[in-house]
Amino acid sequence: MVKTKSKARKGAAKVAKPAAPSGSAADVPGLIDKAHVLLAQSNFDLAIKFLERALQLEEGNLEARELLGVAELEEGDGDKGREHLLRLFPPHTAEPPASPSPYLYLAQSAAEPQEALGYYSTAAAMIENLQAGKGKGRAERDAAELEEERRIAVTSLIAMIEIWMSDLCFEPEASNNCDALIARAVSIAPNDPEVLLTLASIRLSQSKFDEAKETILKVYSDLEGRDPFDPMLPGLPVRLTFVRLLLEHHLHLEALDILSTAREEDSLEVEAAYLEGWAYHLRGEAVDADPTLLAAGDDDDKPFTAAENYAESMRALLEAAKLFTEQEYPDEGIGAHIADLLKGLEARGVQPAVVDEAEDDAADEGGWEDVGEADGDVEMA
Repeated sequence: MVKTKSKARKGAAKVAKPAAPSGSAADVPGLIDKAHVLLAQSNFDLAIKFLERALQLEEGNLEARELLGVAELEEGDGDKGREHLLRLFPPHTAEPPASPSPYLYLAQSAAEPQEALGYYSTAAAMIENLQAGKGKGRAERDAAELEEERRIAVTSLIAMIEIWMSDLCFEPEASNNCDALIARAVSIAPNDPEVLLTLASIRLSQSKFDEAKETILKVYSDLEGRDPFDPMLPGLPVRLTFVRLLLEHHLHLEALDILSTAREEDSLEVEAAYLEGWAYHLRGEAVDADPTLLAAGDDDDKPFTAAENYAESMRALLEAAKLFTEQEYPDEGIGAHIADLLKGLEARGVQPAVVDEAEDDAADEGGWEDVGEADGDVEMA
């Protein structure tokens, strides 16, 4: 019995003992390649394991260190992610990173607005220097590389503007800094819809309403009538921001035109369904206030009456309420506004324009009322 136990203990010890590290620095490029694939697949946990192994074999590999920081951030561990990214800078290295990527990730994960501004500013300046021909020549970079550089620079500049218009909006230099930053963005991408919409937002904040509207109409003229999935359309978040700006300028039909592409591309997008309902509601109010709006158009494209707009509004809002509840959507402001609008439409005796079985169940059960638990008035913007 004693010998048997002794053998068992030896066997257990052998299993518990960690395997000695194997491999060499020569294996690191392969591990990094696998990590790239896993990151593209959003398999962050496994990518982290490959990258940790790469750093065990070659602790000073900066590409592995940067990717590990990104993977940790994407996995949700901000402290670990930032720790790895900060080790790309002196005194851990001889020089700071030459790529804008670490600066962007540190900016996005920064706790303080001034820290974020610093990193964004460095990233934008790096790209602007490249675009101006400093460093690697333009002739050495293909069109896709140049476009990616422009995208990064614009993203950085717009992010800085958003900080000045939110966290630092009460600072005396906020307006002038926004003007300077948007001028840089326009010089890089003069026809980019996101740049122009940011310009419009700045002009609105400065009470320059005519300039804002002129810019908004310019963007709409470029996007008007485009089919869903048209590559010339900006991403959904940009389009939804655009819709809000159109509604602020009472351009309801234009907003509905843009929303039609968003709704077809992603029928489960809560904000798009909500904005569709809100746009129809505002249009119904506008027709109520000015019946001459019904004179626009021809017999083949007759404008909706106020009642028809309200019916379309209720259809879209019922769908938005259902999606809001199913997805446990985090924006309580949108939920409260949906509930408030639906209560108003019910009080008018409005029936939805189109009711499918799912929406009919939600209406019968009164389930949409659950989305309105947030207190207080909710503005569209």
